[in-house]
Amino acid sequence: MNIYTDPRTGIKYADYKIGGKRRRISLKTKDNKIAILRAGKLADDFAGNNQNRVVLESFLNRYRDFLAATRKPDTAKHFELGLKKLLSVKKIVFLDEITPALLDEVAVSLKSKIKGQNAPGLNRAIRSVKTAMRQAEFWDLIPPQNWRKVSKFKESKGRIEFHTPDEIKQILGVLNEHWRLVVLLGCRAGLRRGEIANLKWEDVDFKNNQLYIAPNKTDKHRYIPIAEDLKKALEKAQKGLPKEVYVINVGDTGHRNEKDYLSTYYRKATVHLPFNCFLHKLRHTFASHLVQAGIDLYRVKNLMGHSSITMTEIYAHLAPQDLKSAIKSLPSIK
Repeated sequence: MNIYTDPRTGIKYADYKIGGKRRRISLKTKDNKIAILRAGKLADDFAGNNQNRVVLESFLNRYRDFLAATRKPDTAKHFELGLKKLLSVKKIVFLDEITPALLDEVAVSLKSKIKGQNAPGLNRAIRSVKTAMRQAEFWDLIPPQNWRKVSKFKESKGRIEFHTPDEIKQILGVLNEHWRLVVLLGCRAGLRRGEIANLKWEDVDFKNNQLYIAPNKTDKHRYIPIAEDLKKALEKAQKGLPKEVYVINVGDTGHRNEKDYLSTYYRKATVHLPFNCFLHKLRHTFASHLVQAGIDLYRVKNLMGHSSITMTEIYAHLAPQDLKSAIKSLPSIK
């Protein structure tokens, strides 16, 4: 701990570093001797009060190594976003400063600044921090607390954007063969961005006419029958890229786990179209078209790779005629 003198006022400050950040506390005096005494007492009090507390930066170093070794890149990305949101509301020095009450305060504060419905992103950010704190509890770095009490905001489940067949036709018309294949993998097979980027030619089974989707978001693999238009596009692409390992070329391998890389370039390629385009909308299109065609939600769930039927139910409202026909099938009562 050093003593800093404000050149404008002459007031002395205790100057120290903790958690890699510089801190200054006013000693409320211009007298150097008094400042030394007060700084010494402050240092003793600080050491006594905080000797058993874990500095946030120390935990972050350990937790980031843990995520890198045991989790997918997306998990680390969501945590960093959640941490950034937390620190934008309150500066944290010690790990135990993060409590359910603080996260609740942060959640409410951030929600008040959001225009429109954007609760899914906020809920995900807060959830990622809660997961980190539960890991800190498991490591005995902080005492157990009730993280379930942290506010969770309602998420709209009826606002699903998807393309009409005519819109898909327009999208395909403005893209080159490479990006047309990306679009078809999304709207004809329901692949997520990461699944598109990591699909290998060895996963394309032309003999049995199906795609093997390796464990990704849900840690469960699945097989998806190949639609005829997608099959033609895959066959054409394979002839042009006989030595490639991956179906989609995303440049150097460093981009392959950066799913936003695909999204960014897709948006740029479709920005001039008269309707909103984003990569995940293609996956919504796949599910929406299936439901509109009368395919039951259970089969759609399996094709989408959802972990529960609840996730698939967001598309249920797209099949009102199918529900009406189901009611008409009830036996008559006389």
